[in-house]
Amino acid sequence: MGISSYKYKSVSTDFAVFLNTFLIISTVIVFAVLIIISYQSISNEYISNHMADTASICSDISVDYLKITEAYPDDQKEQDSLINMYLASNLIEDKVAAYIVDRNGVIQYANDIAYYGDDVNTLIRSTIESVNAEQGIWQDYRELTATSAEIVTGMKIGDTGLYSVVIHKMDQTNFIDAYLSIILYPTLVSLVAAIAMFIGFVGLTIRPLREISKTVSKVSDGDLTARVDDKYTKLGDSTGMLTLSSDLTEMAQYINSMIESLENQENDRAIFISSVAHDIRTPLTSINGFVTAMIDGTIPPELYEKYLTKIKTEVDKIRGLVVSMTEASSLSHVEPDLMDEFDLVEAVEELVSELEPQLSAKNITVETRIDKEGGTKVYGEIQMLCRVLLNIVTNAIKFAPEGGKIIISSESDRKTCMYISVEDSGPGVEPEKRSRVFESFYKADPSRKQEGFGLGLYICKQVLSGHGQSIRLEESQELGGARFIFSFPLPPKKD
Repeated sequence: MGISSYKYKSVSTDFAVFLNTFLIISTVIVFAVLIIISYQSISNEYISNHMADTASICSDISVDYLKITEAYPDDQKEQDSLINMYLASNLIEDKVAAYIVDRNGVIQYANDIAYYGDDVNTLIRSTIESVNAEQGIWQDYRELTATSAEIVTGMKIGDTGLYSVVIHKMDQTNFIDAYLSIILYPTLVSLVAAIAMFIGFVGLTIRPLREISKTVSKVSDGDLTARVDDKYTKLGDSTGMLTLSSDLTEMAQYINSMIESLENQENDRAIFISSVAHDIRTPLTSINGFVTAMIDGTIPPELYEKYLTKIKTEVDKIRGLVVSMTEASSLSHVEPDLMDEFDLVEAVEELVSELEPQLSAKNITVETRIDKEGGTKVYGEIQMLCRVLLNIVTNAIKFAPEGGKIIISSESDRKTCMYISVEDSGPGVEPEKRSRVFESFYKADPSRKQEGFGLGLYICKQVLSGHGQSIRLEESQELGGARFIFSFPLPPKKD
């Protein structure tokens, strides 16, 4: 199906825009989740470190208290002085309140920055109860405001009946500021940059699709001169096309190739119509002239047979054209019931014998090199495959010079098909035209010096396609002319 037969006018980019939006939103969500997780992780680590420090302080107070009381067991005044001095000198961290209290929560000792809030006694008593319940060190973390929190730690001091209680009031402003400057802001900048680059990347990717869409739209409107810009068909030619993938370039090249093929077919169709009109008009003119002359008596009755023979010849020309056109449109379909095996050697020998008059007229010799080791049986619709052989050998005779040569050879792959080659000593076909000789109505020489309608090789391609086979044209290394290589199916293996 040609490009111009498609109904749509352009390739929609709605899906690309939707995909772009979806990916951007997904990226933002992923970044947001990562930010939240990183904040929680760092915050938990920050709190865990402070809780460990507070527990260490609480434990040190208990140990040092026991050391002081053991060193001065009978001097209460010295004990009080040393304990107060210890709390004042060693616990000078900002906002860390240290207490030594009895089992009733009465404060015995406190450092200089003791936390004397209205509910301190209640907090100390609840801490003592929790320590007694835990039978060891006890800690609690409490959020106070958005930027401050409190860590309460308590433990029993040996068998003294006293308890050490530490209340660490944390100002998290510094932590939040550090997190914002080190983690959040750089992450947001990276996110914005990533989204901008992603949008730009998608934009560059969509641009060739839009160009291709625009070209397809023009072709669908009948403009066969439209082509996808060269910068989209060649990878790496422009720094602006960094996002151009090989798939897109192949698509652009394929579309240009399709458009060129359509344009060539359209030109060939115009030439064909002109050719057919000429080839039909000429015999019709002759027929009309003979019939008119017979009616008005210009041709006497005794000459009717002569001129009726000429009329039949002209009618046969018209019939031959109609048959060729009909065959070209129907030979790609093969009826399975008509498939049978036949011998390639016999088919080639019969063909050469049939074409002996044409070969002798130009003194052309035919050499056959059929590979018989793998068997010579092939499989298919016999008349259609023999028609392929006939068309290709006839084509070789047409282009071979006087005294020229034709070689027919074959080689079996012994699995699925028999490869057949027909090469001649003619002028060959230019490389740029080889891919077009199998198109309908195409003539390598449009001057019409050659007979035919440009359907012979097209019919061959259609027949072989119907059999699941292929054909190609290359230069004959031995004879210097054209070399057609095609394949016939091998007979199916019998159970």
